[in-house]
Amino acid sequence: MVNSKFKRLKSTLLSGLVAVSACAAPVAATTVVSPSTTAVAADNYDNYAKLLQYSLYFYDANMCGDVTGCGLSWRSNCHMSDQIRGGFHDAGDHVMFGQPQGYAASTLGWAYYEFGDAFDETGQTDHLKMITDHFCKFFRDATKLNGNTVTEVLVEKGEGDTDHAYWGPPEKQGARGRDVWSTGGAANITAEYAAALAVNYINFKNPDDLKYAEALYDFSVKDRNIYVSYGRDGAFYEAKWTGADDEIAWAAAWLYKATNNDKYLSELKKAPTAYSAHSWESVQLGASMLKGEFTGDWGGTDYLNNFSGNDYCFAADSWKWGSARYNCSAQFTTLVAAKNNKGTADWAKGQMEYILGKKGVGSAPARCFVVGYDSTSPVNVHHRAASGYQSYDEMGDSTVAKAGSPVLVGALAGGPEDKNGTYSDSIKDYVANEVALDYNAGLVGAAAGLYHFYKSGKIDSTIPGVTKIYTGSSQPYTDPVTDPVTDPVTDPVTDPVTNPKRTKAGDANCDGNVDMSDVVMVLQCSLNPGKYGLGKEKGIKETGYANADVNGDSTVDAKDALLIQKFALDIISSFPVG
Repeated sequence: MVNSKFKRLKSTLLSGLVAVSACAAPVAATTVVSPSTTAVAADNYDNYAKLLQYSLYFYDANMCGDVTGCGLSWRSNCHMSDQIRGGFHDAGDHVMFGQPQGYAASTLGWAYYEFGDAFDETGQTDHLKMITDHFCKFFRDATKLNGNTVTEVLVEKGEGDTDHAYWGPPEKQGARGRDVWSTGGAANITAEYAAALAVNYINFKNPDDLKYAEALYDFSVKDRNIYVSYGRDGAFYEAKWTGADDEIAWAAAWLYKATNNDKYLSELKKAPTAYSAHSWESVQLGASMLKGEFTGDWGGTDYLNNFSGNDYCFAADSWKWGSARYNCSAQFTTLVAAKNNKGTADWAKGQMEYILGKKGVGSAPARCFVVGYDSTSPVNVHHRAASGYQSYDEMGDSTVAKAGSPVLVGALAGGPEDKNGTYSDSIKDYVANEVALDYNAGLVGAAAGLYHFYKSGKIDSTIPGVTKIYTGSSQPYTDPVTDPVTDPVTDPVTDPVTNPKRTKAGDANCDGNVDMSDVVMVLQCSLNPGKYGLGKEKGIKETGYANADVNGDSTVDAKDALLIQKFALDIISSFPVG
């Protein structure tokens, strides 16, 4: 039996062979090393459309529960006996760890918020939405509400030691051990859930996402203590050095953008200064950058200055566990900074040349670290489902995937371990050759940002093992959502209203008041007219439709919802149409 690995070594603070200490110090400045001169010629070095396309499929591979939206031929439903189905498998294993799950979802949402044009122009928006909706459905289902008050949240699904004792596909695994529910004191996780839901609401306008985001935020600020997942030999994900203040500020930023409510702005202004790259452990940099974008105050973002020069970032021992994820995250945040005239896109372009194999790290030959991307890509990453093996016994001492195993398209391998570019494409190497949700979040963001700036490359029309190619012309997958159902996004409702009689502008549900319930009614009507449009059993009434058209353009859509929301929050005192 192969010993299970522990995520405690994945902390941003430690040497790859030393456990996290209880009292961690802020990280040092980023270490860089010189490029190899042995790079080989190849294509795809600036095919950012293809890179964005491929990078999203890793999330299909790690979907849990009902995987109807999955675009891979070799995955099917799994863990259907879970108390709360859904979410994503963490890495090469099948546990759901709440903090990296929330981080990945919120960072993917950030990527679309900043660089939505890249997704739209390459036809990848529907794919991204399927992924973030699957995340957010799980976050909502994992949250128990009493009214608008959270009573309990599922912060971990499966137990690390039990899970790691199994090697094989998730479809055949069965139970994975414990479910961890929190009644408070897991703010590092619940605030990440809130952030992910809030940015998904901003991007795709599901009102349920906003409802749960605000409830989870309130739950988080009531008890700012943190949850750490422990196994027999230590912590899987250590989260002590930044506490939960960064996650709460991160959630506050997105909720402020979603609602314009000053209570969130007040918390955002307290965002802690960043001392590391944007990562699962610390979202200090992300929160501080959003503070800069939303308020003009870029204080706390000086760590961005470490991302400079032509050498490979994050090659020191303290970053050896998954160095490529930090590199890609640095690229992404630099590209966001460049969009705001606070950085240079060319630096990220140069760093991506290390990831895609144009340049080698140190004395090592150049090679690509994105699975399936080109002929130098890894083929033996540490991932149970894609390994082809059904058990540890079958795998034995092999360091390579089973012949005929599926390609884990778009997965970012851990990358170089040191300044010499040490790397082994071995299925047994979970330091340099594992893959994970948080790894690919930065890669997706970097790919989108690079496409935004350089507009280079094109998507592939066929990919081995992929059954669903997104081109922008197909209808988006509709993920089941919590009641009320609001997806899929459609054009604004334009059904004619015969002889409408307005009773009170903004009162869409005709209860005599103008409040957030009217906002929900308008969004339901505009986003899902098949269920909530005029003439439907649960739909808006003619009088409510007339009341909801507060801008007088004869349609009820998100513009009306925004005006009603501003009125309900006392930001405006009247509507264009009274």
